Amino acid sequence: MAKSSPLTGAVAGHFLIDLYTPILPIILPLLMETMDLSYLLAGLVVTVFNVVSSITQPLVGIWSDKTGKRADVAFCVLLGAVGISLSALANNYLILLMLVTGAAIGHALFHPSAMDLVYRVSPPAKLGKYNSVFTTAGSISYAFGPLVAGALIAFGGLPAVCWMVLPGIIGAAWIFRLTRRMPETAASAKVQKTSLIAGSASAAALVVTVCALRAIGYMGVITYLPTLLTESVGLSTLLSSLVVTIMLFFGVAGQLAGGRLSDKYGRKRMLVAGLVLAIPCFLLIFAGGFLMYAGIMSYAFFASFCYVTSVTMTQELLPGKTGLASGLTLGFTMGLGGFGA
Repeated sequence: MAKSSPLTGAVAGHFLIDLYTPILPIILPLLMETMDLSYLLAGLVVTVFNVVSSITQPLVGIWSDKTGKRADVAFCVLLGAVGISLSALANNYLILLMLVTGAAIGHALFHPSAMDLVYRVSPPAKLGKYNSVFTTAGSISYAFGPLVAGALIAFGGLPAVCWMVLPGIIGAAWIFRLTRRMPETAASAKVQKTSLIAGSASAAALVVTVCALRAIGYMGVITYLPTLLTESVGLSTLLSSLVVTIMLFFGVAGQLAGGRLSDKYGRKRMLVAGLVLAIPCFLLIFAGGFLMYAGIMSYAFFASFCYVTSVTMTQELLPGKTGLASGLTLGFTMGLGGFGA
């Protein structure tokens, strides 16, 4: 029971910080209008956020593993919430860049620290399960973030988005209370660092490569599916958005299933199974009719199924380097996925 509080804090932190991640693309068109920004300047804002929040995560992980220092999870949540929420009030481009950069730093520091916390408090036999709960929390909030921001804008205009800072402040205070006593000992860290087996680094590199390829496919589907549904199938924007939302929740189900089954049947077996089953499901997306919708949902399930498995597998292949493993699978590969898309 004592271990549940830090784990709850990590899961709650992931839910909160990923709630703010998809808001920037929602408010950016309005910021372009109010601040008279060119597409180049607007694109730079998105680039700064993506590079700092995703690509730098492995570097943060390496530093954390080497020094033994971890960013405070609650502070990361607060930084991410304040940076994104207050961007809606920015009336100066330099201030906007500073706020977005601060939010991106919060994201970059959060994932290696929070995943390291989950790794330390999870029993080895349930690591996949707890990793799936952690990643699922972020996936659910990622789906709801644009809806919350859109509702606020509809009722109060762009400045109303700043009210989203309140859940971040309140949540950060609660998470700080849950995670202030970290269950870490120097002895356990030393055991982890000396347990690296021969060949595990190359195996981890292979898993990360597979994870990156999966991210390119998955991010590509998320990015271009609305266009496919509206232009080729003829669905309305509302119906296409509903399909994407349902797809994301199938992905949530896949994350939960992948984590639990990898604990029971093995990481490698479930990783291969998820990838093998995802490929024909992806091809069904181009079949049309009922098969297209079946392919969309089943692809989201199996692609997310193997994602959690790859995260857990990389952590186990790089013992004592949880920050690096998390930075690679949660940050770097997702950044490559967005670039590939």
